[in-house]
Amino acid sequence: MTARKQRTRLAFGEKHLESYRRLGNALGKISNTEQFMIALSWGFKHGTRVEEFKRSDTGPRTEYLQPEHLAIIAAIHLAETGRPDALCSAEDGFDIAEQYAEGGILLLETAMDEPGDFAKMLAGEVKSEVDGLA
Repeated sequence: MTARKQRTRLAFGEKHLESYRRLGNALGKISNTEQFMIALSWGFKHGTRVEEFKRSDTGPRTEYLQPEHLAIIAAIHLAETGRPDALCSAEDGFDIAEQYAEGGILLLETAMDEPGDFAKMLAGEVKSEVDGLA
């Protein structure tokens, strides 16, 4: 069996690179990592996962992922598989994260095209979720 090469970047969907740029601009020039995590979270929240897409090697570098980013990716990985032993494969977790990020950017792309202030809408959604945790 051949070992998989450890990746150095997470993938953005090639067709949606412009949408990631727009997301970054709409939210104040945020980093690739922040763009990816927002798209990932949005896709997961809305249950939108795109399993097949053409990957672009322009996403965030894995070395820039902070412990809190890795914890979110691991939590989503566990939620998807239901198996704690699955967490032994960071690569599989990254695959799932990329698929949810692709789904999320598709939804965010539509939201950015709606009239109104996208950043305020997104902030309101996040606040509503946080308030719901209390």
